[in-house]
Amino acid sequence: MKRVHSSRVALAAALGFGLAAACVAACGKDRGDFGGPEQSFVVDAATEDAPECGFQCSLDGRSVIDSCTGSVVETCKPELACGAGRCQEPCAAAAADKSSNGCEFYFQMPRFTAEHPHSCYASYIVNTSTLPVDISLELEGKALDLSKAMFRTNPGETTLIHHEGPIPAGQSVVLFVSVRDPNVPRSAADNQTFVPCPDGVVPASNLEGVPSGTGIGTSYHLTTNVPVAVATVFPFGGAASFIPSAMLTFPVTTWSKQHVIVDGWEEGQGGRPATQILASEDGTEVTILPKRDIQNGRGVVGSPATVPVTYKLDKGQLLQFVQSDELTGSVVDSTKPTAIIGGNTCANIPAKAAACDLLAQQIPPFEQWGSEYAAVAYRPRMGNEHEVVPYRIVAARDGTRLDYDPVVPPGAPIMMSAGDVVTFHSGTGDAFVVRSQDVDHPIYLSAHMSGGGGDPATGATYGAWGDPEFVNVVPSGQYLNAYSFYADPTFAETSLVLVRAKSRGAFSDVWLECAGNLTAWKPIGTRGEYEFTRVDLSRRSGPGDVFGTSVCRTGLQRAKSDGPFTATLWGWDRYASYAYPGGMAQRKLVKTPLPPVR
Repeated sequence: MKRVHSSRVALAAALGFGLAAACVAACGKDRGDFGGPEQSFVVDAATEDAPECGFQCSLDGRSVIDSCTGSVVETCKPELACGAGRCQEPCAAAAADKSSNGCEFYFQMPRFTAEHPHSCYASYIVNTSTLPVDISLELEGKALDLSKAMFRTNPGETTLIHHEGPIPAGQSVVLFVSVRDPNVPRSAADNQTFVPCPDGVVPASNLEGVPSGTGIGTSYHLTTNVPVAVATVFPFGGAASFIPSAMLTFPVTTWSKQHVIVDGWEEGQGGRPATQILASEDGTEVTILPKRDIQNGRGVVGSPATVPVTYKLDKGQLLQFVQSDELTGSVVDSTKPTAIIGGNTCANIPAKAAACDLLAQQIPPFEQWGSEYAAVAYRPRMGNEHEVVPYRIVAARDGTRLDYDPVVPPGAPIMMSAGDVVTFHSGTGDAFVVRSQDVDHPIYLSAHMSGGGGDPATGATYGAWGDPEFVNVVPSGQYLNAYSFYADPTFAETSLVLVRAKSRGAFSDVWLECAGNLTAWKPIGTRGEYEFTRVDLSRRSGPGDVFGTSVCRTGLQRAKSDGPFTATLWGWDRYASYAYPGGMAQRKLVKTPLPPVR
Protein backbone atom coordinates (compact mmCIF):
# COMPACT_ATOMS: atom_id res chain seq x y z
CA MET A 1 0.00 0.00 0.00
CA LYS A 2 1.27 3.47 -0.86
CA ARG A 3 2.18 5.50 2.19
CA VAL A 4 1.70 9.24 2.44
CA HIS A 5 3.12 11.77 4.85
CA SER A 6 -0.11 12.79 6.57
CA SER A 7 -0.83 15.85 8.73
CA ARG A 8 -2.72 13.73 11.21
CA VAL A 9 -0.87 14.69 14.34
CA ALA A 10 -0.61 14.55 18.13
CA LEU A 11 0.73 17.37 20.27
CA ALA A 12 3.57 17.15 22.80
CA ALA A 13 2.59 15.55 26.06
CA ALA A 14 1.79 16.40 29.62
CA LEU A 15 3.21 13.77 31.96
CA GLY A 16 3.90 11.46 29.10
CA PHE A 17 0.63 11.56 27.24
CA GLY A 18 -0.14 15.21 26.53
CA LEU A 19 -2.58 17.05 24.35
CA ALA A 20 -3.19 15.64 20.89
CA ALA A 21 -4.46 17.36 17.81
CA ALA A 22 -4.63 14.16 15.86
CA CYS A 23 -6.60 13.12 12.85
CA VAL A 24 -8.23 10.30 14.74
CA ALA A 25 -10.92 9.39 12.24
CA ALA A 26 -10.41 7.67 8.94
CA CYS A 27 -9.60 9.95 6.05
CA GLY A 28 -12.53 10.30 3.69
CA LYS A 29 -14.53 12.63 1.54
CA ASP A 30 -16.71 15.35 3.03
CA ARG A 31 -20.14 14.14 3.95
CA GLY A 32 -22.92 15.04 1.62
CA ASP A 33 -26.30 16.55 2.27
CA PHE A 34 -26.96 15.29 5.84
CA GLY A 35 -25.45 12.02 4.68
CA GLY A 36 -23.42 10.94 7.69
CA PRO A 37 -21.22 12.19 10.53
CA GLU A 38 -18.92 15.13 10.03
CA GLN A 39 -15.63 13.96 8.51
CA SER A 40 -13.63 16.87 9.88
CA PHE A 41 -10.85 15.15 11.80
CA VAL A 42 -8.63 15.41 8.72
CA VAL A 43 -6.49 18.54 8.87
CA ASP A 44 -5.02 18.49 5.39
CA ALA A 45 -7.68 18.31 2.69
CA ALA A 46 -5.03 17.20 0.20
CA THR A 47 -4.89 13.79 1.88
CA GLU A 48 -8.63 13.09 1.61
CA ASP A 49 -8.26 10.59 -1.25
CA ALA A 50 -5.00 9.10 0.04
CA PRO A 51 -4.70 5.75 1.82
CA GLU A 52 -5.12 5.88 5.58
CA CYS A 53 -1.49 4.97 6.30
CA GLY A 54 0.90 7.81 7.06
CA PHE A 55 3.04 9.33 9.78
CA GLN A 56 1.51 10.72 12.94
CA CYS A 57 2.59 11.44 16.48
CA SER A 58 2.40 8.97 19.32
CA LEU A 59 -0.04 9.83 22.09
CA ASP A 60 2.81 10.84 24.39
CA GLY A 61 4.14 13.25 21.76
CA ARG A 62 7.60 11.71 21.89
CA SER A 63 7.66 9.65 18.71
CA VAL A 64 6.65 9.59 15.06
CA ILE A 65 4.67 6.43 14.34
CA ASP A 66 3.21 4.59 11.38
CA SER A 67 -0.54 5.15 11.62
CA CYS A 68 -1.35 1.69 10.26
CA THR A 69 1.05 -0.48 12.26
CA GLY A 70 1.73 1.72 15.29
CA SER A 71 5.44 1.05 14.91
CA VAL A 72 7.87 3.80 15.88
CA VAL A 73 9.43 5.51 12.87
CA GLU A 74 11.48 8.04 14.87
CA THR A 75 11.95 8.86 18.54
CA CYS A 76 12.23 12.59 19.13
CA LYS A 77 15.26 13.99 20.92
CA PRO A 78 14.55 15.16 24.52
CA GLU A 79 14.56 18.83 23.50
CA LEU A 80 12.08 18.23 20.64
CA ALA A 81 8.41 17.24 20.39
CA CYS A 82 6.33 15.54 17.74
CA GLY A 83 4.06 17.81 15.74
CA ALA A 84 2.45 17.38 12.33
CA GLY A 85 3.94 13.91 12.07
CA ARG A 86 7.58 14.93 12.60
CA CYS A 87 10.00 15.83 15.38
CA GLN A 88 10.55 19.57 15.77
CA GLU A 89 11.02 22.37 18.29
CA PRO A 90 8.14 22.20 20.86
CA CYS A 91 6.57 25.59 20.07
CA ALA A 92 6.75 24.85 16.35
CA ALA A 93 5.13 21.47 17.00
CA ALA A 94 2.28 23.16 18.86
CA ALA A 95 1.82 25.69 16.06
CA ALA A 96 1.73 22.93 13.45
CA ASP A 97 -0.89 21.01 15.40
CA LYS A 98 -3.34 23.94 15.59
CA SER A 99 -4.81 23.38 19.04
CA SER A 100 -5.47 25.51 22.11
CA ASN A 101 -1.92 24.71 23.29
CA GLY A 102 0.71 27.25 22.40
CA CYS A 103 3.58 29.47 23.38
CA GLU A 104 2.15 32.99 22.87
CA PHE A 105 -1.13 34.41 24.15
CA TYR A 106 -2.88 37.76 24.57
CA PHE A 107 -5.70 38.26 27.06
CA GLN A 108 -7.42 40.91 29.14
CA MET A 109 -10.02 40.77 31.88
CA PRO A 110 -13.60 41.06 30.60
CA ARG A 111 -14.28 44.01 32.88
CA PHE A 112 -16.31 45.62 30.17
CA THR A 113 -17.46 48.57 32.32
CA ALA A 114 -16.45 50.36 35.50
CA GLU A 115 -19.71 49.10 37.00
CA HIS A 116 -17.57 46.16 38.10
CA PRO A 117 -14.53 46.99 40.24
CA HIS A 118 -11.05 45.93 39.16
CA SER A 119 -11.09 42.73 41.20
CA CYS A 120 -8.59 39.89 41.15
CA TYR A 121 -7.86 38.64 37.61
CA ALA A 122 -6.06 35.32 37.24
CA SER A 123 -5.06 32.68 34.71
CA TYR A 124 -4.67 28.91 34.97
CA ILE A 125 -1.53 27.72 33.17
CA VAL A 126 -0.88 24.02 32.51
CA ASN A 127 2.48 22.88 31.18
CA THR A 128 1.49 20.45 28.42
CA SER A 129 5.10 19.72 27.48
CA THR A 130 7.64 17.18 28.74
CA LEU A 131 10.06 20.03 29.50
CA PRO A 132 9.99 22.73 32.22
CA VAL A 133 8.28 25.94 31.13
CA ASP A 134 9.48 29.49 31.68
CA ILE A 135 6.77 32.18 31.65
CA SER A 136 7.04 35.85 30.74
CA LEU A 137 4.22 38.38 31.01
CA GLU A 138 4.20 41.95 29.74
CA LEU A 139 1.79 44.85 29.38
CA GLU A 140 2.33 47.72 26.96
CA GLY A 141 5.74 46.26 26.10
CA LYS A 142 6.99 46.25 29.70
CA ALA A 143 7.96 43.03 31.48
CA LEU A 144 6.03 42.31 34.70
CA ASP A 145 7.35 40.83 37.94
CA LEU A 146 5.92 37.34 38.52
CA SER A 147 8.00 36.48 41.59
CA LYS A 148 5.02 36.67 43.97
CA ALA A 149 2.23 36.09 41.45
CA MET A 150 2.46 32.33 40.77
CA PHE A 151 0.92 29.71 43.05
CA ARG A 152 -0.02 26.05 42.89
CA THR A 153 -2.66 24.03 44.71
CA ASN A 154 -2.97 20.43 45.86
CA PRO A 155 -5.88 18.41 44.41
CA GLY A 156 -9.21 19.41 45.94
CA GLU A 157 -7.68 22.13 48.13
CA THR A 158 -8.00 25.89 47.97
CA THR A 159 -4.76 26.60 49.86
CA LEU A 160 -2.33 28.45 47.61
CA ILE A 161 1.34 27.38 47.68
CA HIS A 162 3.84 29.91 46.40
CA HIS A 163 5.66 28.78 43.25
CA GLU A 164 8.95 30.12 41.94
CA GLY A 165 10.88 29.24 38.83
CA PRO A 166 9.89 27.10 35.85
CA ILE A 167 6.69 25.04 35.93
CA PRO A 168 7.64 21.34 35.86
CA ALA A 169 6.47 19.12 33.02
CA GLY A 170 2.77 18.32 33.25
CA GLN A 171 2.14 20.59 36.25
CA SER A 172 0.06 23.75 36.63
CA VAL A 173 0.01 27.11 38.39
CA VAL A 174 -2.44 29.91 39.06
CA LEU A 175 -0.90 33.13 37.75
CA PHE A 176 -2.44 36.20 39.38
CA VAL A 177 -2.39 38.80 36.64
CA SER A 178 -3.87 41.99 38.07
CA VAL A 179 -5.91 43.74 40.74
CA ARG A 180 -6.68 47.41 41.30
CA ASP A 181 -4.09 49.71 42.84
CA PRO A 182 -4.67 49.63 46.62
CA ASN A 183 -3.57 53.26 46.87
CA VAL A 184 -6.35 54.59 44.65
CA PRO A 185 -9.40 55.86 46.59
CA ARG A 186 -12.64 54.01 45.94
CA SER A 187 -16.28 54.46 46.77
CA ALA A 188 -18.23 52.56 49.41
CA ALA A 189 -20.29 50.89 46.67
CA ASP A 190 -17.11 49.79 44.92
CA ASN A 191 -15.80 48.26 48.14
CA GLN A 192 -18.94 46.16 48.56
CA THR A 193 -18.42 44.25 45.31
CA PHE A 194 -14.62 44.27 45.15
CA VAL A 195 -12.90 40.86 45.38
CA PRO A 196 -9.22 41.08 46.36
CA CYS A 197 -6.60 38.53 45.49
CA PRO A 198 -5.88 36.03 48.29
CA ASP A 199 -3.57 36.98 51.16
CA GLY A 200 0.09 36.70 50.26
CA VAL A 201 -0.51 37.20 46.54
CA VAL A 202 1.15 40.11 44.74
CA PRO A 203 -0.36 40.22 41.23
CA ALA A 204 1.80 41.09 38.28
CA SER A 205 0.06 44.44 37.71
CA ASN A 206 -2.28 47.04 39.16
CA LEU A 207 -3.05 48.57 35.77
CA GLU A 208 -6.50 48.08 34.29
CA GLY A 209 -5.67 48.24 30.59
CA VAL A 210 -9.31 47.90 29.56
CA PRO A 211 -11.68 50.83 28.92
CA SER A 212 -15.02 51.29 30.63
CA GLY A 213 -17.47 50.80 27.80
CA THR A 214 -16.60 51.26 24.14
CA GLY A 215 -12.99 52.30 23.58
CA ILE A 216 -9.38 51.24 23.00
CA GLY A 217 -7.35 49.34 25.59
CA THR A 218 -4.34 47.10 25.97
CA SER A 219 -3.96 43.39 26.65
CA TYR A 220 -1.50 41.20 28.53
CA HIS A 221 1.08 39.33 26.46
CA LEU A 222 2.16 35.92 27.78
CA THR A 223 5.02 33.97 26.20
CA THR A 224 6.58 30.61 27.07
CA ASN A 225 9.47 28.47 25.86
CA VAL A 226 7.36 25.31 25.52
CA PRO A 227 3.60 24.81 24.95
CA VAL A 228 1.05 25.51 27.66
CA ALA A 229 -2.73 25.54 27.99
CA VAL A 230 -4.17 28.82 29.31
CA ALA A 231 -7.56 29.66 30.78
CA THR A 232 -8.46 32.91 32.53
CA VAL A 233 -11.00 33.78 35.22
CA PHE A 234 -12.38 37.13 36.35
CA PRO A 235 -12.74 37.63 39.18
CA PHE A 236 -10.83 34.86 40.96
CA GLY A 237 -12.57 33.61 44.08
CA GLY A 238 -15.72 31.74 43.10
CA ALA A 239 -18.87 32.73 44.95
CA ALA A 240 -17.21 35.68 46.65
CA SER A 241 -17.45 37.70 43.45
CA PHE A 242 -21.00 36.72 42.37
CA ILE A 243 -20.06 37.61 38.77
CA PRO A 244 -17.24 35.25 37.70
CA SER A 245 -16.62 34.09 34.16
CA ALA A 246 -13.82 31.92 32.76
CA MET A 247 -12.60 31.26 29.23
CA LEU A 248 -10.21 29.05 27.30
CA THR A 249 -7.59 31.29 25.71
CA PHE A 250 -6.34 30.59 22.18
CA PRO A 251 -2.67 30.97 21.15
CA VAL A 252 -1.68 33.57 18.56
CA THR A 253 -0.70 30.87 16.06
CA THR A 254 -4.40 29.92 15.75
CA TRP A 255 -5.73 33.46 15.23
CA SER A 256 -7.27 34.37 11.90
CA LYS A 257 -8.11 37.34 9.67
CA GLN A 258 -11.85 36.61 9.43
CA HIS A 259 -14.36 36.36 12.27
CA VAL A 260 -18.05 36.56 12.99
CA ILE A 261 -18.87 38.41 16.21
CA VAL A 262 -20.77 36.44 18.86
CA ASP A 263 -21.84 38.26 22.04
CA GLY A 264 -22.75 36.42 25.20
CA TRP A 265 -26.41 37.47 25.39
CA GLU A 266 -28.72 40.22 24.23
CA GLU A 267 -29.39 43.40 26.20
CA GLY A 268 -31.45 42.88 29.34
CA GLN A 269 -32.31 44.51 32.61
CA GLY A 270 -28.89 43.69 34.00
CA GLY A 271 -26.38 44.19 31.21
CA ARG A 272 -25.33 44.97 27.67
CA PRO A 273 -23.66 42.90 24.94
CA ALA A 274 -19.88 43.30 24.73
CA THR A 275 -17.08 42.49 22.29
CA GLN A 276 -13.29 42.72 22.43
CA ILE A 277 -11.05 42.49 19.34
CA LEU A 278 -7.35 41.85 20.08
CA ALA A 279 -4.34 42.51 17.83
CA SER A 280 -0.87 40.95 18.04
CA GLU A 281 0.89 43.03 15.36
CA ASP A 282 1.41 46.72 14.71
CA GLY A 283 -0.60 48.26 11.89
CA THR A 284 -3.52 45.86 12.09
CA GLU A 285 -6.56 47.23 10.24
CA VAL A 286 -9.88 45.81 11.41
CA THR A 287 -12.93 46.26 9.18
CA ILE A 288 -16.39 45.42 10.56
CA LEU A 289 -19.57 44.95 8.55
CA PRO A 290 -21.99 45.58 11.42
CA LYS A 291 -25.27 43.72 11.65
CA ARG A 292 -26.64 46.59 13.71
CA ASP A 293 -25.51 50.16 14.38
CA ILE A 294 -22.12 50.57 16.07
CA GLN A 295 -22.55 53.26 18.68
CA ASN A 296 -19.89 55.91 19.30
CA GLY A 297 -17.48 55.52 22.18
CA ARG A 298 -14.40 57.13 23.63
CA GLY A 299 -11.96 57.34 20.73
CA VAL A 300 -14.19 55.09 18.63
CA VAL A 301 -16.45 56.44 15.88
CA GLY A 302 -19.53 54.30 15.22
CA SER A 303 -21.15 53.26 11.97
CA PRO A 304 -24.68 52.52 10.72
CA ALA A 305 -25.71 48.90 10.22
CA THR A 306 -24.46 47.29 6.97
CA VAL A 307 -21.90 50.09 6.41
CA PRO A 308 -18.29 48.83 6.75
CA VAL A 309 -16.06 50.70 9.17
CA THR A 310 -12.30 50.30 9.70
CA TYR A 311 -10.30 50.71 12.91
CA LYS A 312 -6.52 50.55 13.37
CA LEU A 313 -4.81 48.64 16.17
CA ASP A 314 -1.20 48.09 17.14
CA LYS A 315 0.45 45.16 18.89
CA GLY A 316 -1.26 44.36 22.19
CA GLN A 317 -4.14 46.78 21.69
CA LEU A 318 -7.79 45.81 21.95
CA LEU A 319 -10.92 47.40 20.53
CA GLN A 320 -13.92 47.08 22.83
CA PHE A 321 -17.62 47.59 22.11
CA VAL A 322 -20.20 47.80 24.88
CA GLN A 323 -23.65 48.81 23.68
CA SER A 324 -27.35 48.02 23.78
CA ASP A 325 -27.48 46.81 20.14
CA GLU A 326 -26.01 43.33 19.95
CA LEU A 327 -23.36 42.94 17.23
CA THR A 328 -23.69 39.15 16.94
CA GLY A 329 -23.55 38.09 13.29
CA SER A 330 -21.34 41.01 12.21
CA VAL A 331 -18.42 40.02 9.98
CA VAL A 332 -14.88 41.14 10.87
CA ASP A 333 -12.01 41.24 8.37
CA SER A 334 -8.49 42.22 9.42
CA THR A 335 -5.24 42.73 7.55
CA LYS A 336 -3.39 40.68 10.17
CA PRO A 337 -4.64 37.87 12.46
CA THR A 338 -6.87 38.94 15.35
CA ALA A 339 -8.86 37.35 18.17
CA ILE A 340 -12.39 38.03 19.40
CA ILE A 341 -13.95 37.86 22.86
CA GLY A 342 -17.74 37.88 23.13
CA GLY A 343 -19.64 38.59 26.31
CA ASN A 344 -22.14 40.63 28.29
CA THR A 345 -21.61 43.12 31.10
CA CYS A 346 -24.13 41.34 33.37
CA ALA A 347 -26.70 39.17 31.64
CA ASN A 348 -30.05 38.05 33.05
CA ILE A 349 -30.87 34.53 31.81
CA PRO A 350 -33.80 34.35 31.29
CA ALA A 351 -34.63 38.03 31.00
CA LYS A 352 -36.85 38.21 34.10
CA ALA A 353 -34.75 35.97 36.33
CA ALA A 354 -33.16 37.40 39.43
CA ALA A 355 -29.40 38.08 39.52
CA CYS A 356 -27.27 38.88 36.48
CA ASP A 357 -23.76 37.66 35.77
CA LEU A 358 -20.74 38.61 33.67
CA LEU A 359 -20.26 36.53 30.48
CA ALA A 360 -17.10 36.11 28.39
CA GLN A 361 -15.72 33.53 25.95
CA GLN A 362 -13.04 33.67 23.27
CA ILE A 363 -14.88 32.87 20.03
CA PRO A 364 -13.15 30.63 17.46
CA PRO A 365 -12.39 32.28 14.09
CA PHE A 366 -14.89 31.70 11.30
CA GLU A 367 -12.71 29.14 9.49
CA GLN A 368 -12.75 26.99 12.67
CA TRP A 369 -16.54 26.85 13.02
CA GLY A 370 -18.06 23.41 12.56
CA SER A 371 -20.98 21.94 10.69
CA GLU A 372 -21.77 19.37 13.40
CA TYR A 373 -22.08 19.65 17.20
CA ALA A 374 -23.08 17.21 19.95
CA ALA A 375 -24.65 19.19 22.81
CA VAL A 376 -25.13 18.12 26.43
CA ALA A 377 -25.04 20.31 29.52
CA TYR A 378 -23.81 20.16 33.11
CA ARG A 379 -25.09 17.86 35.83
CA PRO A 380 -28.49 19.36 36.77
CA ARG A 381 -28.27 21.64 39.77
CA MET A 382 -31.38 20.26 41.48
CA GLY A 383 -31.36 16.74 40.01
CA ASN A 384 -33.82 17.32 37.16
CA GLU A 385 -32.29 16.22 33.83
CA HIS A 386 -34.92 18.32 32.08
CA GLU A 387 -33.67 21.53 33.71
CA VAL A 388 -33.95 24.10 30.93
CA VAL A 389 -30.66 25.04 29.28
CA PRO A 390 -30.64 27.92 26.77
CA TYR A 391 -28.60 27.40 23.60
CA ARG A 392 -27.74 30.03 21.01
CA ILE A 393 -26.94 29.20 17.41
CA VAL A 394 -25.39 31.60 14.89
CA ALA A 395 -25.26 31.14 11.11
CA ALA A 396 -22.71 32.70 8.78
CA ARG A 397 -24.28 32.04 5.38
CA ASP A 398 -27.68 32.30 3.75
CA GLY A 399 -29.49 29.05 3.15
CA THR A 400 -28.06 27.24 6.18
CA ARG A 401 -30.25 24.17 6.76
CA LEU A 402 -30.15 22.36 10.08
CA ASP A 403 -30.86 18.77 11.03
CA TYR A 404 -31.26 17.53 14.62
CA ASP A 405 -31.00 14.13 16.26
CA PRO A 406 -33.06 12.76 18.00
CA VAL A 407 -35.64 15.59 17.71
CA VAL A 408 -35.73 19.30 17.02
CA PRO A 409 -35.40 21.04 20.42
CA PRO A 410 -38.17 23.52 21.29
CA GLY A 411 -37.62 26.78 19.42
CA ALA A 412 -34.62 25.52 17.44
CA PRO A 413 -34.32 26.78 13.85
CA ILE A 414 -34.22 24.56 10.79
CA MET A 415 -33.33 27.30 8.28
CA MET A 416 -31.05 30.30 8.91
CA SER A 417 -29.60 33.23 7.00
CA ALA A 418 -26.23 34.94 7.33
CA GLY A 419 -25.87 36.69 10.69
CA ASP A 420 -28.98 35.13 12.23
CA VAL A 421 -28.85 34.26 15.92
CA VAL A 422 -31.56 32.09 17.50
CA THR A 423 -32.04 31.14 21.15
CA PHE A 424 -33.70 27.81 21.93
CA HIS A 425 -33.86 25.40 24.85
CA SER A 426 -33.19 21.79 25.79
CA GLY A 427 -32.88 19.90 29.07
CA THR A 428 -29.52 19.35 30.78
CA GLY A 429 -29.74 15.64 29.98
CA ASP A 430 -31.73 15.98 26.76
CA ALA A 431 -28.64 15.75 24.60
CA PHE A 432 -28.86 16.33 20.85
CA VAL A 433 -26.77 16.57 17.70
CA VAL A 434 -27.19 19.47 15.27
CA ARG A 435 -25.57 19.69 11.86
CA SER A 436 -25.78 21.76 8.70
CA GLN A 437 -25.72 20.53 5.11
CA ASP A 438 -21.95 20.95 4.56
CA VAL A 439 -18.71 22.46 5.86
CA ASP A 440 -19.27 25.68 3.91
CA HIS A 441 -22.45 26.36 5.91
CA PRO A 442 -20.81 26.30 9.36
CA ILE A 443 -22.58 27.32 12.54
CA TYR A 444 -21.59 28.45 16.01
CA LEU A 445 -23.28 26.93 19.08
CA SER A 446 -23.10 28.03 22.72
CA ALA A 447 -24.65 26.58 25.87
CA HIS A 448 -25.83 28.74 28.79
CA MET A 449 -26.64 28.41 32.47
CA SER A 450 -29.62 30.36 33.78
CA GLY A 451 -29.77 32.44 36.96
CA GLY A 452 -29.67 30.72 40.33
CA GLY A 453 -32.82 32.52 41.38
CA GLY A 454 -34.88 30.45 38.96
CA ASP A 455 -37.31 31.35 36.20
CA PRO A 456 -40.45 33.26 37.29
CA ALA A 457 -42.17 32.34 34.02
CA THR A 458 -41.93 28.59 34.61
CA GLY A 459 -41.65 28.46 38.39
CA ALA A 460 -38.32 26.61 38.15
CA THR A 461 -36.07 27.08 41.19
CA TYR A 462 -32.40 26.28 41.62
CA GLY A 463 -31.87 27.05 45.30
CA ALA A 464 -29.58 30.01 44.48
CA TRP A 465 -27.08 27.57 42.93
CA GLY A 466 -25.30 28.86 39.84
CA ASP A 467 -25.95 31.96 37.78
CA PRO A 468 -25.80 33.07 34.13
CA GLU A 469 -22.82 31.78 32.14
CA PHE A 470 -22.10 30.71 28.59
CA VAL A 471 -19.57 28.43 26.94
CA ASN A 472 -18.49 27.42 23.45
CA VAL A 473 -19.87 24.05 22.43
CA VAL A 474 -16.93 22.38 20.67
CA PRO A 475 -17.70 21.18 17.11
CA SER A 476 -16.93 17.51 16.52
CA GLY A 477 -14.29 18.46 13.96
CA GLN A 478 -12.29 20.10 16.78
CA TYR A 479 -12.21 17.16 19.19
CA LEU A 480 -8.82 16.09 20.57
CA ASN A 481 -7.69 12.79 22.06
CA ALA A 482 -5.99 14.17 25.20
CA TYR A 483 -6.49 17.12 27.53
CA SER A 484 -4.80 18.77 30.51
CA PHE A 485 -6.76 21.51 32.28
CA TYR A 486 -7.40 23.07 35.69
CA ALA A 487 -10.66 22.96 37.66
CA ASP A 488 -11.09 25.95 39.97
CA PRO A 489 -11.08 24.75 43.62
CA THR A 490 -13.03 27.76 44.95
CA PHE A 491 -16.42 26.56 43.63
CA ALA A 492 -18.65 24.23 45.64
CA GLU A 493 -19.90 22.27 42.61
CA THR A 494 -17.86 21.16 39.60
CA SER A 495 -19.29 19.04 36.78
CA LEU A 496 -17.01 17.70 34.06
CA VAL A 497 -18.93 16.80 30.89
CA LEU A 498 -17.30 14.46 28.36
CA VAL A 499 -18.54 13.63 24.85
CA ARG A 500 -16.87 11.00 22.67
CA ALA A 501 -17.29 10.40 18.95
CA LYS A 502 -17.23 7.08 17.16
CA SER A 503 -14.06 6.63 15.12
CA ARG A 504 -13.30 3.82 12.67
CA GLY A 505 -16.65 2.28 13.55
CA ALA A 506 -16.17 2.08 17.33
CA PHE A 507 -15.97 4.14 20.51
CA SER A 508 -12.62 4.24 22.29
CA ASP A 509 -12.16 4.17 26.06
CA VAL A 510 -11.65 7.57 27.70
CA TRP A 511 -9.25 7.59 30.63
CA LEU A 512 -9.53 10.24 33.35
CA GLU A 513 -6.68 10.36 35.84
CA CYS A 514 -8.89 10.29 38.93
CA ALA A 515 -11.24 7.63 37.57
CA GLY A 516 -9.49 5.31 35.13
CA ASN A 517 -11.46 4.28 32.05
CA LEU A 518 -14.86 5.94 32.28
CA THR A 519 -18.10 4.00 32.06
CA ALA A 520 -21.82 4.88 32.22
CA TRP A 521 -21.80 6.40 28.74
CA LYS A 522 -25.17 7.45 27.35
CA PRO A 523 -26.08 7.79 23.67
CA ILE A 524 -26.66 11.19 22.09
CA GLY A 525 -29.38 10.87 19.48
CA THR A 526 -30.34 7.75 17.57
CA ARG A 527 -27.56 7.49 14.98
CA GLY A 528 -25.02 5.99 17.38
CA GLU A 529 -22.31 8.53 16.56
CA TYR A 530 -21.81 10.18 19.97
CA GLU A 531 -22.01 9.31 23.69
CA PHE A 532 -21.65 11.38 26.86
CA THR A 533 -20.88 10.93 30.51
CA ARG A 534 -20.30 13.25 33.46
CA VAL A 535 -17.89 13.20 36.38
CA ASP A 536 -18.28 15.31 39.51
CA LEU A 537 -15.00 16.88 40.63
CA SER A 538 -16.61 18.53 43.66
CA ARG A 539 -19.92 18.34 45.51
CA ARG A 540 -21.00 20.84 48.17
CA SER A 541 -17.39 22.05 48.57
CA GLY A 542 -16.21 18.49 49.16
CA PRO A 543 -14.68 15.81 46.95
CA GLY A 544 -16.39 14.53 43.84
CA ASP A 545 -17.10 11.06 42.49
CA VAL A 546 -15.36 7.98 43.88
CA PHE A 547 -13.93 5.28 41.61
CA GLY A 548 -12.72 2.36 43.71
CA THR A 549 -10.02 3.79 45.95
CA SER A 550 -9.63 6.93 43.82
CA VAL A 551 -11.51 10.17 44.49
CA CYS A 552 -12.00 12.93 41.93
CA ARG A 553 -11.18 16.44 43.11
CA THR A 554 -10.69 19.91 41.68
CA GLY A 555 -7.30 21.15 40.49
CA LEU A 556 -5.23 19.74 37.64
CA GLN A 557 -7.07 17.22 35.45
CA ARG A 558 -5.74 14.92 32.72
CA ALA A 559 -7.71 12.79 30.27
CA LYS A 560 -6.78 10.77 27.18
CA SER A 561 -8.18 8.34 24.63
CA ASP A 562 -7.25 6.63 21.38
CA GLY A 563 -10.33 8.26 19.87
CA PRO A 564 -11.78 11.77 19.60
CA PHE A 565 -13.60 13.34 22.57
CA THR A 566 -14.17 16.66 24.25
CA ALA A 567 -14.26 17.79 27.89
CA THR A 568 -16.06 20.86 29.28
CA LEU A 569 -15.90 22.20 32.84
CA TRP A 570 -18.90 23.73 34.60
CA GLY A 571 -18.49 25.09 38.12
CA TRP A 572 -21.04 26.82 40.32
CA ASP A 573 -21.70 28.12 43.79
CA ARG A 574 -24.31 30.40 45.33
CA TYR A 575 -25.23 32.92 42.60
CA ALA A 576 -21.93 32.27 40.80
CA SER A 577 -20.73 30.06 37.95
CA TYR A 578 -18.01 29.49 35.37
CA ALA A 579 -17.52 27.26 32.33
CA TYR A 580 -14.90 26.63 29.68
CA PRO A 581 -13.78 23.82 27.36
CA GLY A 582 -10.79 21.89 28.70
CA GLY A 583 -9.16 22.37 25.31
CA MET A 584 -9.94 22.09 21.63
CA ALA A 585 -8.32 21.64 18.26
CA GLN A 586 -8.31 24.72 16.07
CA ARG A 587 -8.22 23.21 12.63
CA LYS A 588 -9.42 24.94 9.49
CA LEU A 589 -12.78 23.26 8.85
CA VAL A 590 -14.39 25.77 6.46
CA LYS A 591 -13.20 25.53 2.86
CA THR A 592 -14.56 28.82 1.47
CA PRO A 593 -14.06 32.14 3.29
CA LEU A 594 -16.79 34.74 3.53
CA PRO A 595 -16.79 37.54 0.93
CA PRO A 596 -14.41 40.33 2.01
CA VAL A 597 -16.02 43.33 3.65
CA ARG A 598 -13.17 45.80 3.16
